[in-house]
Amino acid sequence: MDELKMKRSKVVMELDRKREVINICLDCFIEKGLTETSTRGLSTALKLQNAGMYHYFSSKDEAVILCAEEAALRLERALIPQAIADMDDLDFMMDRLKQNADRMAPTMQFLVSVCTSKRYKKDMQPVLERLARRYACYAQQVASKIDCRKEDIELYVYMMITAVSNYMIFSEDVFVRPQVEIAKDALERFAHSAGETEGGAVYED
Repeated sequence: MDELKMKRSKVVMELDRKREVINICLDCFIEKGLTETSTRGLSTALKLQNAGMYHYFSSKDEAVILCAEEAALRLERALIPQAIADMDDLDFMMDRLKQNADRMAPTMQFLVSVCTSKRYKKDMQPVLERLARRYACYAQQVASKIDCRKEDIELYVYMMITAVSNYMIFSEDVFVRPQVEIAKDALERFAHSAGETEGGAVYED
């Protein structure tokens, strides 16, 4: 039994170290860019010898894909749960979402550089499919928050995610503002409708 616990503990430690390594490498990619980051640079960031990164990755390409997926997760953690929590005050939600988007823009720009590279297009497909499935879950969370059907709000949630993503890519809000306003108006409308339903009881003789 003790041996089994030790094995499990070792696996957990190895996974924790791998996550740490991925995050260090991701920070390096964000700072220097996809094409300017070398295997030597990654090894240096990890405080290893020149080829030390190969202890954790089979190739630089594997490091890129794993870091890109971590970038997507990092973006989601920084933006989406907080926005959903702030939905009781949509103006405040939009202000804080813009601040967080400004902070996370370099991470998004790295992710886009990987997704648009022909070299990584095939390997990124499963990553993007997992991302799409998580977006469906976020749409359900929004629907639960404002008490409406997922099918009614899903389009507007995706529209908001796309608009915020484009804002982070281009650092310009002029051409995404219409999508943001449409999505925000829809959220307000559905939330208002839910409030009216709760507030108005229906009685039958």
